[in-house]
Amino acid sequence: MNSLSEIELLKQENERLYKVLGVNQIITGSLNLEFVLDTLMDKAKEVMDAEASSLMLLDEENEELYFHTVKGEKSDLLKTLRLKLGEGISGWVAREGKAVLIEDCSSDPRFYKKADDMSDFVTKTMMCVPLKVGKKILGTVQVLNKKNNHFFDVKDLKIFEITANQAAIAIENARLHKMATIDGMTGLFLKHYFMARLGEEYKRAKMKNVPVSLIMSDIDFFKKVNDKYGHQGGDAALVALAEVIRETVLDFGEECIPGRYGGEEFCVLMPETNSERAVELAEKIRKNVESRPIPIEDKEAMITISVGVSSYPVHNEFINNVEDFIKLADEALYLCKDRGRNCVALYEKV
Repeated sequence: MNSLSEIELLKQENERLYKVLGVNQIITGSLNLEFVLDTLMDKAKEVMDAEASSLMLLDEENEELYFHTVKGEKSDLLKTLRLKLGEGISGWVAREGKAVLIEDCSSDPRFYKKADDMSDFVTKTMMCVPLKVGKKILGTVQVLNKKNNHFFDVKDLKIFEITANQAAIAIENARLHKMATIDGMTGLFLKHYFMARLGEEYKRAKMKNVPVSLIMSDIDFFKKVNDKYGHQGGDAALVALAEVIRETVLDFGEECIPGRYGGEEFCVLMPETNSERAVELAEKIRKNVESRPIPIEDKEAMITISVGVSSYPVHNEFINNVEDFIKLADEALYLCKDRGRNCVALYEKV
């Protein structure tokens, strides 16, 4: 009977290890930081059979930890909470770089009760592990309360540490990728990354005989915005426009890639999307920009944009490379300017 129990326990451990390997495959196979973090915390909660899990990232400048991803009841309430390095169990783990397993949190002097008070959650047992690459601390991950009133044990901690180590590498890779591809001001993809993706999608469109479209937008009379509100106002307009583009693209439902081409020019790559759908999205972006006031200090500014669209295979005879794609969208932009701006134009040969 005892040996049977031991076999069952071994089977359970094997199953957990396979799950951990599955988690590692998922998180190391993606460069999307939000996806990595969200997947990690969902799977950590599942694999560790915990009631809740959370991930805190380190704000190096202020030397504070903040909740980035939380899985459990009333989790959103914790997003405003910050811990100084050394404060609470997570703060201690981040400062010391050591994992901890705590069977009774209420009796541990490091326990920070405010998180429980804010969420009405009662933390009984806890494992907390540092996220680190080399000596660099990225944050901490923690799982709370093993289900069915069981306790976390040393085996749990070892498995959790393995997952955290892999996660830290995946997070750092995703962060570096984000820094290399995302424009810091607007949060949209940088020109070099956007152009590379445009090249890939154009090549794929020709090989598989599927459409691909490109949207280029330009703020109307941007110099007047800068002259009237200063460069701070101009920056606010760029950030607001980027936000509208990102939100509109997300609502549109297509798998689009928004980017900052340069200055006040923004672009959207639309794989497997024909010219009609591209014009439809361009018009939605234009209308949304036109209707949204931009707060600049104690004032509200209004901007409009002109939008040019080029598309394959509609413009096949004019497109031989990605530069032609951009050129046609730019020429469509000039059509908008000839028509009085604040409009959308699909490229047409003049």
